[in-house]
Amino acid sequence: MILLPSTATVLLATKVAIPVYLVYLLGYAIYHRYFHRLRHFPGPFWASITPLWYWQVVRYGKADQVHYPLHEKYGDIVRITPNLLAVCNAQAIDTIYGPKNGKVWRKGNFYDGFDPHIANARTDGFSERNDAKNAERRRLISSLYTQGSVLQYEPCVDRLIELFYQRMETFCKSQEPTDMSVWLKRYTFDVVGEIYYGRRGGFGMIRDDIDYNDWCLLMDLMPNYGASTTYFPYGLRTLYLMTQLFHSQGRKAVKGLLDVTKQAADAINDQWKVMTEGKEYPKNTMLTNMLEIVRDRGEKVSWTIADVQNEAWAVIWAGSDTTAIALSSIFYHLHKNPEKLKVLLQEIDGAFEEGRLSYPIRFSDARKLPYLHAVVMESMRVHPSLGTGLPREVPREGADICGTWVPGGVEVAMNSCSVHFDRRAFGADADHWIPERWLRDGEEVAAKMERSMLQFGHGPRICIGRHITNIEMYKLLPTILRDFKFDLLVEKWNVWEGWFHNTSNVMCKVSRRRPGEPKPELVLEHMK
Repeated sequence: MILLPSTATVLLATKVAIPVYLVYLLGYAIYHRYFHRLRHFPGPFWASITPLWYWQVVRYGKADQVHYPLHEKYGDIVRITPNLLAVCNAQAIDTIYGPKNGKVWRKGNFYDGFDPHIANARTDGFSERNDAKNAERRRLISSLYTQGSVLQYEPCVDRLIELFYQRMETFCKSQEPTDMSVWLKRYTFDVVGEIYYGRRGGFGMIRDDIDYNDWCLLMDLMPNYGASTTYFPYGLRTLYLMTQLFHSQGRKAVKGLLDVTKQAADAINDQWKVMTEGKEYPKNTMLTNMLEIVRDRGEKVSWTIADVQNEAWAVIWAGSDTTAIALSSIFYHLHKNPEKLKVLLQEIDGAFEEGRLSYPIRFSDARKLPYLHAVVMESMRVHPSLGTGLPREVPREGADICGTWVPGGVEVAMNSCSVHFDRRAFGADADHWIPERWLRDGEEVAAKMERSMLQFGHGPRICIGRHITNIEMYKLLPTILRDFKFDLLVEKWNVWEGWFHNTSNVMCKVSRRRPGEPKPELVLEHMK
């Protein structure tokens, strides 16, 4: 027989618990404000006593509260949670993201929020906090991501560029306004479908005008929960996530997390079955290359189907949105500055006339265009894909960060939306989008600025897929800009200031820049 507490007992317990909890909260706030080892670091008052201040910044797209103006007010090092410092000085990049003096700082607790916890698998490269385990995993697959290896996928990108081109022709005929940020995102997802999954036409997002598996929608929703939950008080995280299920967006985000994990598993299992049964399968895709490691030497190097599943999950998560954001920034800033667009078009037209560019455009040729490179770098500088920083743990013995001693065990992060506007690194006009800054002062100054960029991260944990991103950008941009004219119909785009720096409302009307010219051959005949 189970004896339940009486109503009076419950009321008494509640009356006691509430004051005790309030006293605990008061003590917590007082300790972190006046006695914590970071008490001497400046920052917003609420940030010093509760992580909820930073949680609401990430969760509700208020990351502009931790961008460069915060450092103008408080200095290079600012306290943004009781145990997290934001650092804005490019000279600290090597120290924090290293390795400097042979040391690599461990990733912070933040990354736990992105781990899908796939059974019997290594943690994916983004979420893995243990540097030794990450290095082991990276050695297994890094050869697949080198510049030379990635260049073999140019025909895949060419096929997607042809579909993108056809879609622009459709808008030319209809004169229907379109949001270019939507199509740039679909393009990057479809490239993942071609390169990783070996699917002609990618996932069909451009070709069929669809959001395949609602991935575009889900990538707008899931990061807001995954990135912010880490900053919710530890004992209340599960309760917080449960409350989000009462909201439609919260349900979609949680369901989406489970769906994307299952979709990755299904794709790998289907491919593995085909391979092990000796049937024909797409050769030379990222997925098959990883599965071939499992087949040929998986037991020897401890590389399993589950590991490949985790990689596929990470690619869907991180392989599309960041590139789409960069492309949207390039496109938007060019068309907000028509005089700069004119300079770039002159460079592209001249390269075609002189035979330095031809269809289908090769990455190696496009990358040699200096003004195009300047536009790409400047657009990623003023609008990086991430809106907040990537935390690292200060080593146990503590560290000197730009002349300031920071105790061990706390976390520090460098926000690219702050560092990229640091006038010491990028000049007195760092607040403005000026591609010429990458050309005007010579190669040495440009190289120094490039070392101050955090678009792809830095050090041994730098984005492994950055070469794919560059190929996507440098091949697409000259192709569409040479042949199409885009009239921007809005005064200002929309930016979600969350963990991802998502963009929307890049509304344009598309027309032919060279009316009457036949459509170029964008894919080599034997690659069609």
